[in-house]
Amino acid sequence: MKARNPIVIHYVHDMERAKLFYTAVFGVSPAFESPDWTTLDFDAVQVALHMLYPGHTEAEGPLPHAGLNFEVDDIEAMQVDIERLGGQMIELREPGTGVPVRVATFRDSEGNGFELRQQPRTAAGA
Repeated sequence: MKARNPIVIHYVHDMERAKLFYTAVFGVSPAFESPDWTTLDFDAVQVALHMLYPGHTEAEGPLPHAGLNFEVDDIEAMQVDIERLGGQMIELREPGTGVPVRVATFRDSEGNGFELRQQPRTAAGA
């Protein structure tokens, strides 16, 4: 049996804030919305914003070392929208040993982490 229809669950504390942030930054519309769950369609994968209420247990919470990572054409152009909407860049790593792409780590307007990756610029496209 093959797995299909991948979905990434991203836990949030404020659904309205998270929905506004991710739809505005990435230009996507919700495919489904409820107070506890909003699904964003990125074509090949669905991202589900899932409410995380105070007092959650380990059985219902984020997994360590799992997170959102999107490929973009221009990290700095995305950074402008991210910061306008209350997020911030934490780190930008250029391609190097073991990492062939540019990788930027961000926090959204609620403090949740996510990454953007960009193919390295060529000398002609720099």
